[in-house]
Amino acid sequence: LDPGAILAALGAAGLTRVFCEGGGQFAASLLGAGLVDEIALFTAGLALGADARPALGALGLGALAAAPRFRLAGVEQIGADTLSLWSRD
Repeated sequence: LDPGAILAALGAAGLTRVFCEGGGQFAASLLGAGLVDEIALFTAGLALGADARPALGALGLGALAAAPRFRLAGVEQIGADTLSLWSRD
């Protein structure tokens, strides 16, 4: 499925804000297609290492300058976790 087509159909139906959670590869596909305006990143005081599932899959970037850029919009403590909100530059 084409994430851009799915989001376009949702937008045509009047849904202009969509929370997407589906794993690292799905997140990478949305970022790679330029379809991400905001990132809500939850972190905890855990070190899981390479055995854990990645929050973001491969983006296939040829250079650091090609990486999508976001600015920190806010930070909130939620229990023992931290929510960082990032907005597109």
